Amino acid sequence: MKALRIIAGERARKHIAQHGLSPFDVQAIPGAAGGPKGLILQGLDHFLFGQWFNAAHLEQRAASGTKPLQLLGASIGAWRMAAAASSEPVEALKRLAWQYCEAQRYGKQVNRHQITEVCHSMVQQLVADQAHSMSLPQHKQLFVWVNRGLSPLHHAQQQRERKRGFAAAVLANSINRNHLSRYFERWIFHSPGAATAWLDQPFDAIPTHRAELHPLNIRDALLASGSIPFVLNPVQHIVKAMPDDAHTVQHHEGPFWDGGLTDYHLALPYHRLDGLVLYPHFASTVTPGWLDKFLKLRKARPDWMSNVVLLCPTDEFVNSLPAKKIPDRSDFKRYGLDHDQRIAHWNAAIAESHRLADEFANWLEQPRL
Repeated sequence: MKALRIIAGERARKHIAQHGLSPFDVQAIPGAAGGPKGLILQGLDHFLFGQWFNAAHLEQRAASGTKPLQLLGASIGAWRMAAAASSEPVEALKRLAWQYCEAQRYGKQVNRHQITEVCHSMVQQLVADQAHSMSLPQHKQLFVWVNRGLSPLHHAQQQRERKRGFAAAVLANSINRNHLSRYFERWIFHSPGAATAWLDQPFDAIPTHRAELHPLNIRDALLASGSIPFVLNPVQHIVKAMPDDAHTVQHHEGPFWDGGLTDYHLALPYHRLDGLVLYPHFASTVTPGWLDKFLKLRKARPDWMSNVVLLCPTDEFVNSLPAKKIPDRSDFKRYGLDHDQRIAHWNAAIAESHRLADEFANWLEQPRL
């Protein structure tokens, strides 16, 4: 294959060698943080959620007693997985890609307040009339990763103190990833009734809280999951899920930040799951936290990835793209105010991404590793 590279853990390799790969084998699909990099997965997302995991398959899955498909996401990955969870996944994914490309036409003196306003609008457009189907999906379960800042990061209006806090977090993480427990709490907002047992047992020192998604909080949860510190403002409150006859509204208190800070590529204990994990990814490696991307040796634990099938672009494919790279946040500086050129290159990358889906579909007919 020229465009697509497939990397499988030991358990996944054995399963594929004996049985091939069926959508019934897959229990979870992660979506990594990474901003515009997620655009390169549009083709695979369309194939997976429009064809492979289509409505008929999901009905058969439920009828056969197969566990619901779990969709896990942080930041742009959470936005992608929310689109995939909806009742119209392909339309929602197209809406997300269009918004992400077209809506971000920032001026020269743009600030975090303006970016926050644009991203808030993007999330509103993404969710549209699908708040119910995203938060309460049929035969699917959505998990949205968010971080809550601990002291001194909770002083939302004290920018200088917050910068000191994040600088301290960077230093602490460089020594030991578990030191992030002093600065962040991991919050996982999930569909009501979702199977969370594999995440309930601690897998690192970072405090982890779970909360239910609801049509009233899906937008804020998604915005918080993508709220990059110093680029966007934090989300201060997220509405608690509540029964329809509730008379008062209660909130989870923030500040809530980007889910990728602690779980950049969602390097989770997937080995605890019974089924396989299919991971469409823009990189060939899985990095635990956003701060770890500066630490080349800190990668996902191989034993946790034994049942993972990673789908990622080849170097040859990446070199065929405009600027010979996958879209990323540096493009805002690279293209400056020439938004049309940036958008054209991003749309070209999205169009090329369907080559990844075509090669995966062909590979499924006769899987070879």
